[in-house]
Amino acid sequence: MTTDGVEKLLADVCGTLARAGFDVASAGDEGSPGLRVRRETDSVLVGWVPGSELDPAGREDAEFEGIRAALRSALLAILTQAGHAVQVDRASGEVRVRLLA
Repeated sequence: MTTDGVEKLLADVCGTLARAGFDVASAGDEGSPGLRVRRETDSVLVGWVPGSELDPAGREDAEFEGIRAALRSALLAILTQAGHAVQVDRASGEVRVRLLA
């Protein structure tokens, strides 16, 4: 996939998620919580970082796996319906998006 192709995919994924009601405006801000969409060489990854308000005590072991699993399911459904090839990246837990061939 070309760099232009990945950029178009990134824009399409962000637009699809915005239309589905997700806030992707701050997705590129590394310091902020929320949904993060980033590009790689041949795909786009979508992940989530919890805000401190979910864990005011700041526990280092708070992983929010239930929220992450629900979000992954929603992302897989939304992005598949939009015509993308999606899968869960086992290493990071993020959703990997590719264009259908």
